[in-house]
Amino acid sequence: MDGEHQARRRTRRYAVAGAGCLLLVALAVPRLDDLGAPERVPASRAPSSDATGGPTGARAPAPDLTGEPTRGSLAGDRAFLDGLTTLTWTGETPVRAGDGTVLYYQPEPPPEAREVVYAGDVHGARWALVVGRTTAVPANVPDDVVPHDELVAAWFTGPAGAAPEQMALASGPHGIAGDWPVALTDPRSGALVVVAAPGDVVEVSPRPLIRADGSTEREWREVDTEDGIAVTRVSAFPRAADGSTSYRVLRGGRTQARDLPWSIVAEDAGEPAPIAFLRGRPPELGEQAARHSADRVLAELGMSGAQAAVTAPWVGPVPAEGPGQAALVTVSLPSGAIVVQAQWLGPPDADGSGTGTSCGQAILPAGPPASRRVQAMACEVVDDTSGAPLSPHLVVVGPPEVALVRAYDDDRVFLGEHAARDGVVVVPLPPGTDQVEAVTAGGVTLGRVDLLGHAVDFGD
Repeated sequence: MDGEHQARRRTRRYAVAGAGCLLLVALAVPRLDDLGAPERVPASRAPSSDATGGPTGARAPAPDLTGEPTRGSLAGDRAFLDGLTTLTWTGETPVRAGDGTVLYYQPEPPPEAREVVYAGDVHGARWALVVGRTTAVPANVPDDVVPHDELVAAWFTGPAGAAPEQMALASGPHGIAGDWPVALTDPRSGALVVVAAPGDVVEVSPRPLIRADGSTEREWREVDTEDGIAVTRVSAFPRAADGSTSYRVLRGGRTQARDLPWSIVAEDAGEPAPIAFLRGRPPELGEQAARHSADRVLAELGMSGAQAAVTAPWVGPVPAEGPGQAALVTVSLPSGAIVVQAQWLGPPDADGSGTGTSCGQAILPAGPPASRRVQAMACEVVDDTSGAPLSPHLVVVGPPEVALVRAYDDDRVFLGEHAARDGVVVVPLPPGTDQVEAVTAGGVTLGRVDLLGHAVDFGD
């Protein structure tokens, strides 16, 4: 699996977890229904023939999914397919920073450049995957924002028996590779469709499993396919978006792809998970950052707040006197392992939109409770007028008795020390910082910890 596809998986996970996440909640652990015995595979194992029991040797040819005839139960309805190619993909204008800089833009492919890859009835609804190439980009959009002649895809859904004009954009548009599978899931119904190549084997895993030592694994179940299309279900429960389901595609006995499905974003996501704020209830923006972190982790785990203890050891301003708020959140799992997530949010704009960045994520093995652990992160805040990153800040959160924090580089060379207040340090990040040591007022060291990593491998 090449770096481009791996990067696509990581980016999509973040996007899925973030979409609508302020409303995200789950009420039950998802499971696959009637799919047979699972295969348990450590998440850290790289996809290969050894992982699936297939033969070694040359990788099977990668077919172009867009070169296949339309598939699905509605493939023969020419009027319906023609109508799908005329639907509006997005009416959005380029996303700009306060100074007018274009941050993101996805143009809409012209109708004549579109084709329907899949159209079918899916568990009481109608779903369709439409692809096309972006050949026209507005003159005021920089070349590095949108690649010219990019292959993009969009999913449309509608009620049972829907006519083309009743189909609505459900997910996308997003850039894709023609030889990479595409999938969509609906957290409200649990419906899942994977579009692979004819003859491919599709396996699904509803959520990662995290053991007490912090390692992850997934249970995979093969699902039925027809012409490379898998239409199946995972258990549904109210959450804004599905961030836990993963699928993999096997061809010729070898794993060719492993990815997250795109997700429909539900409006009725239920009540947010309860969070224990260990240093008192924060201001509204800080609470929003904490809920963003908690919802993202719970979405990636496929769990509800009732199945895990969610705490916020600290929420506060970063920089120390700045308008933005950062939150450090821990999710303690039944196994005893702890998932840590940190998030920074800038103040909202006049239209209600805002800017935020992840300050790190990690899985910690079972041990002391979250309130007694030391966590450190590098938080890169963003200028709310231009969207440009500013100087990163070091944030260290420990028990209240921590009075001093020492910073070290990756060679364990001492870089400096900083006084803590209530066990917390927020200072500009000393260049090269890789590890910190927390010390109490009595001179007792609580050990050294690494800065949080950028992302966790949840086995997808």
